[in-house]
Amino acid sequence: MENIVISGASSGIGSEIVRYFSQKGWTVYMVARNQEKLDQLAKECKNATPIACDLTDPSAIKTLKEKLEGQPIDALINNAGIFQPCPIEDDNDEVWENHFQSNLMSAVRLTRALWPQLKESKGVILNISSTLAMRPIPNTAAYSAIKAAMSNWTQALALEGAPLGIRANAICPGIIDTPIHSYVGSPKPEDQELYQTMQKAQPLGRTGKVTDIAPMAYQLVSKDSQWITGTLLNIDGGILLNS
Repeated sequence: MENIVISGASSGIGSEIVRYFSQKGWTVYMVARNQEKLDQLAKECKNATPIACDLTDPSAIKTLKEKLEGQPIDALINNAGIFQPCPIEDDNDEVWENHFQSNLMSAVRLTRALWPQLKESKGVILNISSTLAMRPIPNTAAYSAIKAAMSNWTQALALEGAPLGIRANAICPGIIDTPIHSYVGSPKPEDQELYQTMQKAQPLGRTGKVTDIAPMAYQLVSKDSQWITGTLLNIDGGILLNS
């Protein structure tokens, strides 16, 4: 049985990836801040262990590393992150620092902590980036820039990991229906109108679902993709094709 660590596991894309790997028979270590949500998800999945951890806290990652010491780790999916749109008039250092710590350094620190185990298993790292890393939109400067850094870091990991047998790739989702977007599930007419506008912006006619991401995450981690590393895979309904 193979073991995987998934961060940002308590909701959205992360929770669906947990379910998918669990269904495929993997042992899943679920990492997120919210213990209650993790415990609930663990009840739905086989071989899923919840680990509450604030990944923006280096000392918490040290504790997490100690909990996983001695466990074989075959794969790591760095999915934890925040999305805080902000126009430049309201921009400040705190906005950038929040995105930097939550969306990049959490993944960097977790990867460093688990690198020895990934090296031992010749494992796989999969980072969840964004199409905004390649084509930002207004009010997303911090998020887009930090995701661009994650994409670049992914390819640096691929180069450094290759001689060790470690693969590293990234998925770049487009607009996915998750709680990270405030309009998803909102009953407000203006949010519903925005949601419908988002549907029409996609060449394939709809925004993405978490179920569009999880199978491709599994594919890139699985042994079927042993010759794929340094790849940034857009899963976006074709939105990057729009000018």
